[in-house]
Amino acid sequence: MENKISPEQEWQWCLVGNIVKEHEYGEAHEIRYGSRQFRPDAKVYINPVYGGMGHEHLLVIGMPRHSSQYIEITTARRNVCNFRVQKVFKPAVLKKMKESAWDWWGNSDTAYQTIVGCAKWMNAEAEQDQRT
Repeated sequence: MENKISPEQEWQWCLVGNIVKEHEYGEAHEIRYGSRQFRPDAKVYINPVYGGMGHEHLLVIGMPRHSSQYIEITTARRNVCNFRVQKVFKPAVLKKMKESAWDWWGNSDTAYQTIVGCAKWMNAEAEQDQRT
């Protein structure tokens, strides 16, 4: 990870994903759509520095169900799919990353290579979770 983004930085690399469309919840295996905070298929910007045990939880920035302001929150990795690398240009997202207590990625080649590796690993883990 690199230091926080600088104020003049126009973009940065980021690991992004989408909130799952539906998932089982509870002992009764009730079907839920999206997550408590995010609607199904919502795009989230991911910072895996807050991974916990095996990255079971992820720190994400995203647009919540009932607001038009981006939030930074932790969510279960099983609620996120389609991990990939993207450049972030949105000023509101870059501002949220800058204000975060956690370090985000940056725009270097090293950051890009690290994120590519994270995306491959997390997609493999998501596939394995679906099989079990």
